[in-house]
Amino acid sequence: MADLQQQLPDDEDLQLSLFPDPPPFYKHFTTGNLARLQKIEKEATNGDDNTNESITVSKPFAAKLSAEQILALPTELRYLIPPEPPADDEDFHVFEVISKAKGTDVFMKDMEFIAKSLEAEDVLPGWTYEQLYPSPDATTQLTSKAASLDRQNYLFRFARSIVLSYISLLGIVAVDPVSEQKNEKLKDILTMVSNMHALINEYRPHQARQTLIWKMEEQVKRKKEEIEGVRKAGGKVREVLEEFARSTGSLVQGTGVEKKDDVVLPEQDRTGDAQRLMWEAMDDILGP
Repeated sequence: MADLQQQLPDDEDLQLSLFPDPPPFYKHFTTGNLARLQKIEKEATNGDDNTNESITVSKPFAAKLSAEQILALPTELRYLIPPEPPADDEDFHVFEVISKAKGTDVFMKDMEFIAKSLEAEDVLPGWTYEQLYPSPDATTQLTSKAASLDRQNYLFRFARSIVLSYISLLGIVAVDPVSEQKNEKLKDILTMVSNMHALINEYRPHQARQTLIWKMEEQVKRKKEEIEGVRKAGGKVREVLEEFARSTGSLVQGTGVEKKDDVVLPEQDRTGDAQRLMWEAMDDILGP
């Protein structure tokens, strides 16, 4: 700790933060700048004879400005105009990973990486992933047999095939540990394991839906418990208030004194008794 203090410069204005500061252009998102941009858009729309009111309303914010008009805007206003969304087949980077709006086949890229890694390590050279189960193509209807694939059945079949291939591999190794059939059998096992992995990945949308349903059910359950707790607390409050009203029923209205066991108490003692009863009621509600 002392070494760290010695390394830091002696500057009172130096501030250390666990989280980075937000980008500076967030200060441009103000009500005044939005009003300025809307005014510029309105002027641009009024200057276009071919633009009618229905088209103007239906277009997104700042979408009716041309590229030249956007570049001519001040810097603080250009930040308020969001960029155009990428096309389905257009690549963009997310944390240095190339992605597409319609999604990327990450599984096939992983299989290619595994094949290259095995080739580099001279382990199972020549292995490539081969899909052993049917999959619907882009023109297949959802009601077809290919779209309604029985994934569970294929998972069971792959599991049985892997067990049989493993038993066969043990027999090959027992006879000849350096046999070429050993590598072929290992490639078959790796291919079937990869196919099982691909089938399991196709359950991820179902898993996401079920997780969301479970989360929402938990929220509903928690809200119901909170409502029931509020109702019980309200019932306790009503009971305490009723008891408090009964205990103070002996107050003599308009006299400023309380008659208790034929003894007239002054107003100060009566107020103290009322406050004590109120604190006891609060203890009953809130608990120890």
